[in-house]
Amino acid sequence: MKKIEVSREKRWSQALTWYNTLHGADERQLSSAVGCAWQEWYADPENRRTFDNLSRLLAQRRLYRERRRPSNTELGQDDYDASVPIAEWIRVKTPHKSAPWYSLRGRQRWLSAGSGIAVALVVAILSSLWFVWSGGYGAAISYQTPIGRIREVHLRDGSSITLGGETKVVVTFSAQRRSVSLVEGQAWFKVAHNPHWPFVVAAGDGTITAVGTAFLVTRYSDRVLVAVTEGTVEVAARSRDPIVHNAYQPAEVSPVLTQIRIGRGEELALRDNGALIRVGPVDTRAATAWMQGQLTFDNQPLRYVIDTIDRYSSRHIVVSPAAGDLRFSGIVFDNEIASWLRSLEAVFPVVVQEHGANVRIEIRSSMPTKHKAEPSRPREPSR
Repeated sequence: MKKIEVSREKRWSQALTWYNTLHGADERQLSSAVGCAWQEWYADPENRRTFDNLSRLLAQRRLYRERRRPSNTELGQDDYDASVPIAEWIRVKTPHKSAPWYSLRGRQRWLSAGSGIAVALVVAILSSLWFVWSGGYGAAISYQTPIGRIREVHLRDGSSITLGGETKVVVTFSAQRRSVSLVEGQAWFKVAHNPHWPFVVAAGDGTITAVGTAFLVTRYSDRVLVAVTEGTVEVAARSRDPIVHNAYQPAEVSPVLTQIRIGRGEELALRDNGALIRVGPVDTRAATAWMQGQLTFDNQPLRYVIDTIDRYSSRHIVVSPAAGDLRFSGIVFDNEIASWLRSLEAVFPVVVQEHGANVRIEIRSSMPTKHKAEPSRPREPSR
């Protein structure tokens, strides 16, 4: 089918039409057909290019936020000729007005004109209205899973998040960026591509920024692990390690910003104080195998292994500091955790102590004669 050419002015007119259609409508008034039509319009490469170019002006949207929008009646009565420069049109039409061009009445004409800045404003407002309809800019939405459950969340920008057991994230969209805070647990992010609207995940003292990619973020008790399964991400963190300038002065906390890019098949670890631990290769299939019920570990300290397994266990598991330094490699199925715990005594010099709803792992040689049970907490059965 022959493609119909659309003029630049027509494209601006379409943007204004979208603004007039969506402005003032609430969620109940907006049908799903409207959303489908918007997606169809935005799917056109020229429309998308126009939208993406103009979205760079969103940083200046505060300049226009308080300006009154013209009504449909005012727009219908407007007689601006797009072939005439705006300044000349204002001079001829309103020579007696002493108010500046950005006065209240001038704004009504200015917004309906075909200038690039006016259209940028309309597109910015259109973008805002679209997400107000879909949940609203600045509205923080929490998603979380109980112990042993996995949940996939589809965000309104087309991105998705797969949450592991006992995981919580908080999602906030603004005009400048898409923000997610990983409060606890483990999550895999599949990000919808938008180079002018970065997707930023905060975890611990670090942030992970992606445009269109897929990556895994895990929060442990004292570190954050980032593994990239597709594309590239930029990890930034401010280290809060004390710096000693000389032997005669006390140590000072001088935050040092670390920024590093990692790509597919790479893994990065950060301490909770923002210090970079290491960057190395990672098996992407093994890193995401937990979504199929397989908790995979490769020469990991037992304390991090237990951190992960505890989020899928019906009983709360604690490991002593000494036993936590032992290293483990292998696969633990999330529905066979009890049998895996029993097998630990045959593999490591440890004793697995069971206290009702709690389990504690101790080094055999240093196990105390009496041990105070860890406080119990409610546990839900694993899936």
